Amino acid sequence: MKYLIFSDLHGSLRSLAALEEAVATHRPDVLLCLGDILYGAGDQDANKCAEGLKNIGVPILAVRGNCDYRDDKELLGFDLPDGRSLARGMHEIHMSHRPLSLAFPPGDIVMNGHTHFKVLYKENGVLRLNPGSIALPRDRCASYAIIDEVGAYLYNADDGSLLQKEEF
Repeated sequence: MKYLIFSDLHGSLRSLAALEEAVATHRPDVLLCLGDILYGAGDQDANKCAEGLKNIGVPILAVRGNCDYRDDKELLGFDLPDGRSLARGMHEIHMSHRPLSLAFPPGDIVMNGHTHFKVLYKENGVLRLNPGSIALPRDRCASYAIIDEVGAYLYNADDGSLLQKEEF
């Protein structure tokens, strides 16, 4: 199973185009969105962004960010719980918008958005991931992440270059 993880799109149509390009390049099975989907960017158009996500051609699992509204799920067509966990073999992927400081068992993947800073490291056997913001980065570039059977990878959303990788 290949996941493409993104966060903090903030309704940016330019960044939606970058996400569509990443989907075409990596051909993920599922998109994992870590919140702040429709509102907050300068080129924001919530309706066009929601329509673009509906037409992206890949299932989307998301969590609600601090800029998302509970009724956004009607516009988006997918649920927006505050957090969720997905089974990944014997381990789990934990999704949240804000950082999770709880202890997790080795082999689990813990991911969050919100900060607009990229993070990818292993600590005590737990992979920690923040894909950064695909629209409004607070570090050097817009970004997204890929998780596959081998590891996790951070990519520059502007040019598709690999920024960092961490093998399982």
